[in-house]
Amino acid sequence: MNTRSIYIISFLLLVAIFMISTTSHAATVGNPLDLDVPTMSSILRQQVIDDTLDEYEEAFKLKVSFDAEFVLEKDLKAPVEIEGAELEGQWYMAKIGATIFNKIEPYIKLGTSNLEVKWKQNDAHNLEVESDSGFTWGGGAKLVLWDFDAWGIRLTADSQYRIADHDVEEMTREGATVSDSGAIFKIEEWQASLALSKKFEVPLRWQSIYVVPYTGVSMSDSTVDVSFKESGFAVSEFSLFDASNDDVGGFFMGFDIMSSLRSSFIYSIEARFLNEIALTFGGTLKF
Repeated sequence: MNTRSIYIISFLLLVAIFMISTTSHAATVGNPLDLDVPTMSSILRQQVIDDTLDEYEEAFKLKVSFDAEFVLEKDLKAPVEIEGAELEGQWYMAKIGATIFNKIEPYIKLGTSNLEVKWKQNDAHNLEVESDSGFTWGGGAKLVLWDFDAWGIRLTADSQYRIADHDVEEMTREGATVSDSGAIFKIEEWQASLALSKKFEVPLRWQSIYVVPYTGVSMSDSTVDVSFKESGFAVSEFSLFDASNDDVGGFFMGFDIMSSLRSSFIYSIEARFLNEIALTFGGTLKF
């Protein structure tokens, strides 16, 4: 292995270690970041662009993705009688999208999630509610806003919505299990984001790969409708009263990796900060 290859592999390992080390500060926007590769690049050879970046493919291309999202912490804003409200859990979503003229990509999301919320009510009751692994769905669209051809940088917008309406798996008050067949666990989320990305060809000893680092900002909010009742208490209902995100602004970073310049499959890792802490691993296959 030559010195150049050693440098490149070392760089990729450092990036991976950095992304893993930020899982205590992370979450997701969705992969892959870009609908296609920019039409011009200072890094990629023109022949690679012509051969691999779908310049002459059909106008409509089908993509199927899978994301595993791990939300470590999301602070929620609720009425004054609610303190320390938080959401955490996992989302496992398949995404089916169609790229149209390499400019816009509408998509739908289908999958499941397992979520948990915690809060303290009336300065007296510590509560936890965990959902079962119920059906989750959503949708959205990506749009290429601008290609900065001189630098090979792309600006992409994304807007999406998803909803989880689950049965309750377990409820506790002060650690003691509570039973309520009418308990509610419903979460709706909205998100809009802007991202900058750039493609890099990475020549290795046997073949070249390409890596797409990206970063951007997001605005997101949610409605968290979780409630249950327990007989024998003056409080008629334990509830989050449609709590929302404590912070709506977020920052994210990630990268897509294609193991071969002619591969139709992309691996993705993404982290989000500020308004929630999460990490997503995913992959996308283009048909």
